[in-house]
Formats: sequence, C-alpha cells, structure tokens
Amino acid sequence: MPITAEHRTDLGVDTDRRAVLLDEWVDVGAEIARLEARRMRLLAERDELLAYETGPKIIHSSMAQRSMVSEFAAAGHVAPGVMTNQFAVAAVLVRDFPATLEALAEGRISRRHAEVILEEAPKGEHDAADGGATLRAAYEHDVVPYACNTTAPRTRAHARSVTAALRPVTQEQAHREARDEREVSVRPTCDGIAQLIGVIPEVLAYAIFDRLTAMAAAMDDDRTMDQRRADLFCDLLLTAMASTATGTEMDAFRPNVQVTIAASTLAGRDDAMAELDGVGPIHPDLARSIAGRALSFSRLFLDPDGMVTNVDTYVPSSRMKRYLRARDQHCRFPGCRAKTSRCQIDHNHDRARGGATSLCNLACFCTSHHPVKHPDVDARHRWTVRQQSEGTLVWTSPLGREYIDTPEPRVMFV
Repeated sequence: MPITAEHRTDLGVDTDRRAVLLDEWVDVGAEIARLEARRMRLLAERDELLAYETGPKIIHSSMAQRSMVSEFAAAGHVAPGVMTNQFAVAAVLVRDFPATLEALAEGRISRRHAEVILEEAPKGEHDAADGGATLRAAYEHDVVPYACNTTAPRTRAHARSVTAALRPVTQEQAHREARDEREVSVRPTCDGIAQLIGVIPEVLAYAIFDRLTAMAAAMDDDRTMDQRRADLFCDLLLTAMASTATGTEMDAFRPNVQVTIAASTLAGRDDAMAELDGVGPIHPDLARSIAGRALSFSRLFLDPDGMVTNVDTYVPSSRMKRYLRARDQHCRFPGCRAKTSRCQIDHNHDRARGGATSLCNLACFCTSHHPVKHPDVDARHRWTVRQQSEGTLVWTSPLGREYIDTPEPRVMFV
C-alpha cells in the first residue's frame, strides 16, 4: 500500500513521540542511578556513624550493627539479608571505588553495573602498602569507561579479564580462594516452584549441566529438554544412594519439610491448595503424596479465619512449641523469612523480669533478631517487643519507632 502525505505526517508524529519516550526513559534511568548513589552514600554514612557509636567494643559493635540493619530493613520493607548486603555494598563502594561511585552519581552506569564492578574487582589486596588502592584505581580506570557503554553482563566478563591481568597471583590461586565461597541455597519463585541455587566451581557447574543435557537427550517423551533436565536433577539428588543402598535404607533418607493440608483435602473430598510452611501454596496432589510417606502427623485446630488456635499433641512443652511454630511459620521480626526450624522460641516480656511462659508471651525469632532485644544490649541499639491479641507483635526500635508483624493465616478465604 503506498504511503500518502497524510500517512507520512502521522508517521513523522509517531516517530517524534517514540523518540521522546525513549529519551525520557533513558533520562529516568539516569535519575534513578543518581538517587541510588545518594542512597549508597546515606548507608555508608550511617555505617560510619556506627563506628563512632560503638568504639572498640567488638561484641557490642556486632549487636549494634545487627540492630542498625534491622531498623533500616523494617523501615524500608526490605528483607534483612538484602539490607545487610546493601550496607556492605554501600560501605565498600563509597570507601574504595570513587570512580564507580562518581559514574553512578552522574547516571552513566546503573546500580547493577556498580554491583558487578565491585563483585569482580581484585580481592585480597588490602595487605598491600596502600591497602590495594593502586590496584583498584587501575581496575576502575579500565572497567568503568567500558561499563558506561555496555550492559552489566558484558561488564562482568570484561571485569573478570581485567582482574585476571592485574591481580598479582595466579588464576589457579584465585580459583582456589573462590572455592571457599561455595554454597547451596533455595529461593522461592511462584506457583509452588523454587530455585535451588548451587554456588560451585564453574567447571563443575558446566559439567553437571552437560551431563544432564546428555541424559535428557537420550530420553524420548513429551517433556521439553528443560523439563527433562529438571526432573533428572531431582531424581539424581534424591536417589543418590540408590546404587549402594537397600530399599530400607532409602526409606530412611527423607527430606524434612512441614506441609499443612486440610483433612477433607487429604481424604480426597476436595482439592483445596495445601501449604508448604514458610514458602506458600502447593498442589494438593503433591501434598497427598508427601503425606503418604510421612512418619507422623500433627493435628491443627483452626478458627473461622484460618488461624491456628491449638495443636493436638501429648507432651505439654512440645505442644506449645508445635503451636508457636505452626502459628509463626517463620521468624517474627518484620520482613524476616527465616524458617521456624532455625528459630528460637523467645519470651517477648523477659522471663527474668516477670514474663509468663505462655503462648501469648512467646514467639519465634531467628538467631539474628532474637539477640537484638536482650537486656544486656546497649540501650542505643536495643529493640523491645510486646505481643498483642492473636499473636500480633509490636516491635519498638532504638529510635522509638514501632513496626507491626501480624501472623499469617494458614488458609486464605477468597
């Protein structure tokens, strides 16, 4: 179809508007970067202020830092672990990487670029006469201009090459040091799916993926290649003892998870979603499958809103613990998701000061947030907590601000 004069006019208008939108989008990204640099400086200043508050008292310094991170996490609705990382990144960026901070403050790179530059920088050079400043300056001189004109992933690859060229140790030594950071973690995503993340030597990661790919390619069914790899990954890990173990021994190898499912669903009378504690809903068929292999059950009594009110067990002390873990599901500090299996059951009102050992005065706190309310913590860094009806906790920070954490219902009525 030929383009008429009218079409050309409309096309010109559309082209101009598209250009305006693109430029504005880029400008907003630069402004976000400038604000991120400002936030970094604020965190670094607060971290520096902490050193003046605590002085040389190492034990109190650790508790003061935990309290500081907790307050920022609660105020900003940020997970405590994420807040800890933000403080660490801000302190290093402001102190050791001035060129990177300047590029971020001018909107020439994004926060993600800055994080990549820090992650791939030469490490272990602080024992040098200048604390590694000369090496970092050479690193930034090469990497920052490169980052201003490309993506964060490409910046990472380039930064690795620059570090390898500058670092006065062999790559073998560098890789050996990196091996100490290996770990495995779980990150929930959505709809009953989670990411199992293994931080392992690069060569092993690619070797595992290659083996899964080869095994998946040899299978002939309707699943996609990714689905085959994922299924094989689970099968290989959960049945790793199959070649050497008897059936009885395999039966003893059981992952430990806590699932809540209605009795009517377990019996097959309905298909209501079950709940994987601390994570979220799971399909009832999967919950029934897990229940079929469970060694024991705990019966929960719920009120009309789906909140646990009691647990049917025999031993009183265990009954209280089971109830609290069933009610809380995770650490009860605002925003913290540490599972109750890694938490301590704490008296909200200190037992030594007259607090009762009762359900209305107990809650689950992780080992990071439990100590911040201890009486021996300096008052400038100590938190307090009181429990209201139905398990609602009111935390009061060292600044006197209140943060409320309400227990989550086990059943959602829509």
